[in-house]
Amino acid sequence: METIDLVATATQILELLSDQGISGKSLHAYTHTGIGCVIRHFQAKGILCAAPEMLDAFLLEQREFFDQGAFSVWKWRLLRRGCELLKHCAEKGSVDLPPLSPWMPALRRPRQSIWKDTPTPEQLADLDNIYALVWRTNSAMLELGLTDATVGHYRNEGLAIILNRHYESGTDRFSGEILDQIVAEKRIQYEYGQIGRGSYQNLRKAAYWIQEMHQTGHITLAKVPNWGQRELVEPFNSLLREFCTHTKQSESMAETTRNVARSAIRRFLFEMEDHGFRSLADFTLINVNGCVTSFAAHYAGGLGSAIFSVRLFLRFLFEHNLTITDLSQSLPELMATRKMFHEGFTEDELEYLLEHPDRTTAIGKRDYAMMVLAAQSGLRACDVVRLELGSIDWRAREIRLVQHKTGEPLSLPLEAESGNAIADYILNGRPDSALPNIFLCHTGVIRPLDARSASGVVSKHMKLAGIPAKRRAFHALRRTFGTRLLQNEVSFELIQQLLGHRDMDSMKLYLSIDEQGLKQCALPLLSHRKAGG
Repeated sequence: METIDLVATATQILELLSDQGISGKSLHAYTHTGIGCVIRHFQAKGILCAAPEMLDAFLLEQREFFDQGAFSVWKWRLLRRGCELLKHCAEKGSVDLPPLSPWMPALRRPRQSIWKDTPTPEQLADLDNIYALVWRTNSAMLELGLTDATVGHYRNEGLAIILNRHYESGTDRFSGEILDQIVAEKRIQYEYGQIGRGSYQNLRKAAYWIQEMHQTGHITLAKVPNWGQRELVEPFNSLLREFCTHTKQSESMAETTRNVARSAIRRFLFEMEDHGFRSLADFTLINVNGCVTSFAAHYAGGLGSAIFSVRLFLRFLFEHNLTITDLSQSLPELMATRKMFHEGFTEDELEYLLEHPDRTTAIGKRDYAMMVLAAQSGLRACDVVRLELGSIDWRAREIRLVQHKTGEPLSLPLEAESGNAIADYILNGRPDSALPNIFLCHTGVIRPLDARSASGVVSKHMKLAGIPAKRRAFHALRRTFGTRLLQNEVSFELIQQLLGHRDMDSMKLYLSIDEQGLKQCALPLLSHRKAGG
């Protein structure tokens, strides 16, 4: 549309409004004020045909007069709607104009809607424009496969709040400070119970994605870093990342072991930073040994795993010619080991836990199938979530898999209750997906669950069923299975095979929590007589 014939279009608008049965009073208002003022303004300048941009400029001029108190809100609304009717009718030949977005005085234009209004070419070309960033983030979520409902939560509880705060601050430019301020405020509200965890997480993830979009031009579905998490300085951060990449590519560590090692190495590197050592040149035998001594205070219960992780990291630096000396030699060889003994579930607790999921829903079917399978097979959470449709031999009633933690193959009998629960989920609850994994996430992008999510499933139902946590989650189902086998006098060798343990010492954890078995092992107190009696 190049220009609009103002008189002809105005005549068409008034006829269409009259045909729709608009009141005579409203028609008079449009004729003499809403549209009439627009035409008189341009006719006074000798303009009969105006471009849409000219109407926008006129409207901005009138808004300034209105802000100065030159006329009423009623007249401003009529003028604005008159301009929009002229543009709309000239383009589409109708007067079916949707409700106008609220006007933003600070930015001198109407508010744009994330889900309806595409950014202007000028906004898209401006990499710092907050509306374009929010709109791109919203579009990227849909492109990544998040459901409309999930995107709606992120948009309403995150993107819209962030956009509005920028506008309220009188800017349409991306501001990291505003982003941090909003997240900090919502964190306080969450900690004081004023908003739920879901609302806080939706805003925090939306803020993270906007920042990622601003920095990289795209978003990922990676886990958002923990709140307030300290970041390593360079080059420590890069060195730790290279170490983790190396262990992953060389397959020298399982994922869970790598995560534990990464945490310990981060703690050690923070200790180096706190001692004023911030480069590889500071990595000397004396400095490393001193930092490990301070580092030990964070591991009062046992340093074995942490020292092992730091030793691997220091050896990695030496083998890749990043340090001249093999600094792993500065670490002690022998460390006191720590054994943590956590209980499983009692029979009553297990019964309450398995009764809780609502098996009339898809998620309830999934949760029940995962928990009853773990309770009857002793599988680890990392193995349950990695079970595939082909892992089950339904005719032989067997589960066949390669354990994620040990890399060893394992074959287990499939109990009838577990098999029925899994079949019910696959047939009546599992999302329609080409993914091979049996257990899938039902919110957001359809994807396999991870071990953390599996533990969350058990923790959720424990809380709802009123079962005390006592440092128990998904792995407690495995402990319950192992303890039951002991109580039924199953041989250690068979239990070791069923649990997939490499080392017989691992069985000590289950023996230690077999309270009844320990009572039977207790020796009676021997009576004694006085000397000479």
